[in-house]
Amino acid sequence: MTALRVFPFIGALIAVAALVLSIIGISTTYWFSNALGHSGLWQTCPAGICVRRDGGQAAPIALAAVIAIGVAALLAIFSGLARNKSDASNNTARLCGVIAVILLFSSGILIAAALYTFVNAVNVTGYSFTLMTIAQFLSFLAAMLVAHWMGHSFTVIS
Repeated sequence: MTALRVFPFIGALIAVAALVLSIIGISTTYWFSNALGHSGLWQTCPAGICVRRDGGQAAPIALAAVIAIGVAALLAIFSGLARNKSDASNNTARLCGVIAVILLFSSGILIAAALYTFVNAVNVTGYSFTLMTIAQFLSFLAAMLVAHWMGHSFTVIS
């Protein structure tokens, strides 16, 4: 059971990796590209000249996902640190873990929604889109690790 104590930290590390990838994905201009140019949330670059844009509906969804991943990573770390080895009913650690799992799953869904609202089937996706997709996968993986740890760590042995 002691090996399971590293699960929230591994989950947090994966969440941090997802956070970094999603920040890069949001800030770069290659969500999609075609023969005429490329575009991201904040800029569109037809013929090599980049012009600012507002980000549309996908921008607030993607930003909410980034915030959720960051908060979830912090909560997963706190949950692992706050867990008392001798106390199976440590409510603070349990609550932080539950919220971290919910935020990580929610961020994955938000990333999928942002990607879906931004890109249509006509455009070829670029590396920013790929980074966001990887961040979505990592967010789900981190949520599963933290949830697995919580399932084993907070059981009451009679």
